[in-house]
Amino acid sequence: MPLSRRRLLALGAGTGVVAASGGLLAACSGNELRTGGTLVVGLPRLPEVLNPVHSTAESARWIADPVVEALYTYRDDTTIGPVLAGADPLIAPDGLSWTIRLRAGVRFHGGDPFTAEHVVDCLRRVGDPATAGDWAPWLAGRFGVIQALDAQTVRIELPRPFGALRAFLACLPIPHRATLGDPRALVGTGPFRLVSAAGAVVSLRRDPEHHGKAAPLEGIDFRVSADGVADLKADRVRVYPRPTPEQVRRLRKGDGTYVQAASGPADLVVLPNLRRPPFDNVAVRRALAFGMDRTRVSQEVYRGDAVIGQGPLGPGNEGWDPEYTPYGRGVSPTASPKPSPSATAGPTVEPERVTAMFGEAPVAGSPGVRFTLLAVVGDAAEVPDVARVLAEGWNRVGFTVVVEKVDSATWAARRRTGDFDVALVDLRGSGYAVGRTGFAVLSAAVSTSVDSTGYVNPELDRLVEQARGMADTARRATLTRVAGEIVARDAVVLPPVYPMGVVGRSGRVESVPVRQLAVGRVALAKLHLRG
Repeated sequence: MPLSRRRLLALGAGTGVVAASGGLLAACSGNELRTGGTLVVGLPRLPEVLNPVHSTAESARWIADPVVEALYTYRDDTTIGPVLAGADPLIAPDGLSWTIRLRAGVRFHGGDPFTAEHVVDCLRRVGDPATAGDWAPWLAGRFGVIQALDAQTVRIELPRPFGALRAFLACLPIPHRATLGDPRALVGTGPFRLVSAAGAVVSLRRDPEHHGKAAPLEGIDFRVSADGVADLKADRVRVYPRPTPEQVRRLRKGDGTYVQAASGPADLVVLPNLRRPPFDNVAVRRALAFGMDRTRVSQEVYRGDAVIGQGPLGPGNEGWDPEYTPYGRGVSPTASPKPSPSATAGPTVEPERVTAMFGEAPVAGSPGVRFTLLAVVGDAAEVPDVARVLAEGWNRVGFTVVVEKVDSATWAARRRTGDFDVALVDLRGSGYAVGRTGFAVLSAAVSTSVDSTGYVNPELDRLVEQARGMADTARRATLTRVAGEIVARDAVVLPPVYPMGVVGRSGRVESVPVRQLAVGRVALAKLHLRG
């Protein structure tokens, strides 16, 4: 699967985002939008960490986003615009110095002025490997001198170009400097302030002193919901972010409950351990890729709310190419008689290609390879089902696979020591840190990354580093696309599907902005209740 000359030479091509919706409904007749009221949001569990400089976990960001703003944000058209910054950054010609002028008149909840010192302290924390936490893979070691030139101006000196910094600054909320060391603290400049985080409810209330347009809601409460579908139907909650595929099926059958979906960044990947035989052999990894029953995962697990996986980049990532199909097209032999449109355009299991790959790299017991698939169960409850379908498919084409379920902490420890064969991992938290860039999903293929699975390719490392240094979005997307094709060619990061971002809601609340959902955000602060 060599890279095409067209792709290698296309250094000026642009990029785009594909967003789709499922079950979108117009405003309910006679049920007008209104100002005020409290939106109740159901979560399977409340996060222990609320401070966004400590955690990029999805559930934590749902709570933090209305409270703690960033310097920049993704607009509905997926371009980046200023929020706490007063304008786009001023970047020196060599790319090694960024000057950011802050918006005037902004105050934190409680009245303290938002100044450059708060930005400086936050950036220093996430840039220090000792305190960076979840931000370490992306920002630790990336900054040189960070200083406040005056109360409204920040200067960032960089040891090497980091043109993608603005995309990261659109994902990094800036809390009050006094709260940086407290994982439970949540003090920002957003339209809502934290009033309570005790027991089974986290309560936010509208900040009347917010610098921007007043939020339509009076408050947002986050509650533990053991069954989000039942709670939506009973009107105990109005929004349930990221329901499981089974819950989505129930919501679509419900009366007064609706589903919204959008294709977003790749966030579900299969990672072979290249430090452990036989997956140090590219032919075996390609056999793994050709034997992956992506269509059945899409149909049986996600019921069509997923795009068939190809390369590591998904529809919401910069550099995604919908025409790039390294693992073939067609309908899987295990597919249902009437496959969904996303399945018929996707790849099929190709037993003959699996056999051919084994022939290129004979291994003990060929044509079969035995391995354990780690199913890393975090916020994505459907991971065990995906693992089961993949294992069944691989077992039919010559592999012998058993599935072992582990939690995120166990996976982190085993990843550090290299104690795994192949892992199925949800990257949702990483996506909250990197936005539309492809750096989270490519990280496992970068030899210098803490997430490396053992792949060593100087060309790939160079491309990714060059993409990180590129401020021009279109050119960065082109570099990322070429890097993604190298990773796909060598079967290093293998998404079975790109799951859509899905939100369940009651008819008592307006539709969630789909364009925000496509970049991994649920814009709760902008919603109106109905009736």
